[in-house]
Amino acid sequence: MQGLITLDFGNSHPHAGLFQKQSGQWSLLKVVPLPELQIYLNQLGMNADNTSVVLCEVKSRQEEITKLQEQGFLVTRVKDYWKGSRFAGMPVHYKETLGEDRLIEAYFSYKKEKTPTLIIDAGTFVTMDVVTEEGFMGGYIIPGIHSYFETYQNGERLKDVKLNFGTQAGLPHETKEAMVGSYAAFAALAKMLITDNQIKKILITGGGSSSWESFFENEKKTMVVETHPHLIHSALHFWMTTQIEIL
Repeated sequence: MQGLITLDFGNSHPHAGLFQKQSGQWSLLKVVPLPELQIYLNQLGMNADNTSVVLCEVKSRQEEITKLQEQGFLVTRVKDYWKGSRFAGMPVHYKETLGEDRLIEAYFSYKKEKTPTLIIDAGTFVTMDVVTEEGFMGGYIIPGIHSYFETYQNGERLKDVKLNFGTQAGLPHETKEAMVGSYAAFAALAKMLITDNQIKKILITGGGSSSWESFFENEKKTMVVETHPHLIHSALHFWMTTQIEIL
């Protein structure tokens, strides 16, 4: 058995993907919160002798990395391979401020999808990134749904409104619709990216995926709209096993 741990250290809720290779085939067994990682490593018999680690780091959690290194795990970091205008053969039309999570998901799309793709990663913040045959082309960052609606807590008549997403037509006529409809304006930005970049596929990932899926109901008639709940882990696994080390 060979193992691979994919670590996503995002802005919040760090988590790990646990992959194993049996009979020449890789499988994602679990995605677990970082505090529970050691429990599952013990259950699955994964240790430094049979398992590698690959790390995507937006928010530093050096203490957790040190714990793994002290156990003998070899930790490969995406940032050590991110240099300038290219990444593993993919042109990158963006400054080096680009987050590693956006970079590795774009790389996965560039290599696997081979079609103009819009990646919506709906986490604490929502990123909307365009990937074409010409590489990573750029994109937007907006507040995540929960962060956005927390701003309404300062409004006396807004703070107790219970929100859910659905379809609505015309101007809002009550407070909840007005609040939800305001966030839907970000979906209009995404749809502009679709038109301007001749997007053929939409990849949606992250904890807020379900809300964003509802924004693209009409697009499903003309293009592929796919939800990939563990895109970051699949992307890290793909990069590690094809570009860094043939595990």
